[in-house]
Amino acid sequence: MSTLNRDIVLDSDAFKNASVEIQQLLQRTETLKETISTMYNDISTSMVTYIGDQLKLTSEKVFLKPVEDMIIVIKHVADTLDEIIGTGYYGDVFIKYEQLNQNIN
Repeated sequence: MSTLNRDIVLDSDAFKNASVEIQQLLQRTETLKETISTMYNDISTSMVTYIGDQLKLTSEKVFLKPVEDMIIVIKHVADTLDEIIGTGYYGDVFIKYEQLNQNIN
């Protein structure tokens, strides 16, 4: 019987760097949403017509909704990283794995 034995290494600095970068991405995405919203609001209010109203509705559905959805996903990833870093979640998992492995052997 052969077994596969490898060490799993956690890099806390990589988690911290990822957390900083995801926060920066979140800020850039929120800025993008505001820029798009302002741009389409300016265009649609400059055309006080049916087309201006339709342009505003289209911008909300076509351009802003995907960016808003992306913000939700990025926030979820950021919250998960914060939880992992704050609680040491993965460290505890691997400690328990090692204990279980030692009990089996």
